Amino acid sequence: MKRSDSLLKVISFVVFLAMAAYLAIYLVQRGTDTTQTALVVTATMSDSTAMSGLVVREELVLTSSEEYIDITVSDGEKVGAGQTVAVAYSSESALERATQLHVLSQEIEEVSAALDSTEDVSLTGDQTVYDAIIDLAYTIQTGDLADMDSQESSLASLIFRTESQDATEEYLTELQKEYYELEQTSAGDSREITVSQAGTFTSLVDGYEGVSPEYVQTLTPSSLRSLISADRTINDEAFGKLVVSYYWHYAALLSEEDAAELETGGTASLSFGRYYSGSLEAEVEYISQAEDGECIVLFSMSQGLADMLAVRSVSADLVYQEYTGLRVPVKALYRYYAGYLSDEDGQKLTEGESVTLTLGGVEYDAFVSEIGSANAYGELADGVESGSEEDTRPRRRLVVFCWAWEDDEEAPDFSSGGGTVTLSDGTETLAVTNYYDYDEDTDRMCVFTLTGVQAERKKVSLIFAGEEYCLVSSDGTDALREGNEIIVQAAGLYNGKVF
Repeated sequence: MKRSDSLLKVISFVVFLAMAAYLAIYLVQRGTDTTQTALVVTATMSDSTAMSGLVVREELVLTSSEEYIDITVSDGEKVGAGQTVAVAYSSESALERATQLHVLSQEIEEVSAALDSTEDVSLTGDQTVYDAIIDLAYTIQTGDLADMDSQESSLASLIFRTESQDATEEYLTELQKEYYELEQTSAGDSREITVSQAGTFTSLVDGYEGVSPEYVQTLTPSSLRSLISADRTINDEAFGKLVVSYYWHYAALLSEEDAAELETGGTASLSFGRYYSGSLEAEVEYISQAEDGECIVLFSMSQGLADMLAVRSVSADLVYQEYTGLRVPVKALYRYYAGYLSDEDGQKLTEGESVTLTLGGVEYDAFVSEIGSANAYGELADGVESGSEEDTRPRRRLVVFCWAWEDDEEAPDFSSGGGTVTLSDGTETLAVTNYYDYDEDTDRMCVFTLTGVQAERKKVSLIFAGEEYCLVSSDGTDALREGNEIIVQAAGLYNGKVF
């Protein structure tokens, strides 16, 4: 029994030491692991040029000498000629009475709706309120705020109708009486302010209202830049403005080289980033003479007016073309080359080893991605059967080399049929010959994905390259696909490496 207990203790101690050693090795590896990965997603990127400029509109400033003004229309709302846009009040108390009248009017409407309702709100009220909330949320999301007030009133009415089932005729009469008395007291307190022209209303006045498209065409690039940075004076009596034209404009400062790509009367695509979702199609209305390598380009647009009402001095992108593909980090993109080495030379390399690959006289800092088995042969001499005694062809190994792709790098020159491989310590240079003929239009690019616990090389074609990310396409049964985990950085990377 004692012997068994001692043996059990020894085994337990050995297992404990093994687990402790495993845990220590795991923690050290986790602490020193520099592997970085990223998910592959489908994305759209654009080839564009950044520019700064000024949003220009034909605007009519609305003013009033009254101190107390209540604006009755919403920003972005379209108004007609002769329509009331605000109410001027003679005093602060008059404005307070108007506010109280508005509150009473809403409450009377809600009580009347509750009394007139014959539906069983306990069964349908919740769904009706839900539908009204969805409608209001959609209005806010789309930015079309013209009907927001009425939708808010309807929603409040529904909530009141659902939660206040004990509304009475007596209470309604009381509210109506209070409203009538307050209305009599307020007689003569206010004056309606109407507009003489139709347009789109906004309460934002910034001092640029006098800058018209015609005025922009009299400026030089330097004077436009000064105009954008100058302090503006705002009329103290201004309470809002009307955009009275259907089209709005963007006066942009653009390099002479980029402006030469455009022509007056042509079209262009502009992106205003967070101010407007997507691109806007614009007409090139005017291009100025160059000054110090810079031009003014005046763009004209009919879409996005309501979204851009609050925007004046803003940067934009002139989009030449948009591309869609699989987005991967630039750091994860590699070129690859497959070539034959003799069996003896192939055994001198190891997967993941850093080497210097020379092709067409150009050196590349590469690593060994794959080493094939020694079962590849050269061409068979005429009249000699494969495997016969006369078949003296030397055995060869197919080796794949990879190196980091750079944006300004040209494709390797394979016309010489091969090159050399220099070991990392510089002790030996090995000859390598092409594995197959290369097409001039073939990029020979690849990425590595983490498939399970192993690295897997996948061939890709470059669509568009940005500063940090690029777009690629991939075909075949083992193609790169959206959702793959791509290896951005890893020490000793090679195809088949276990992580």
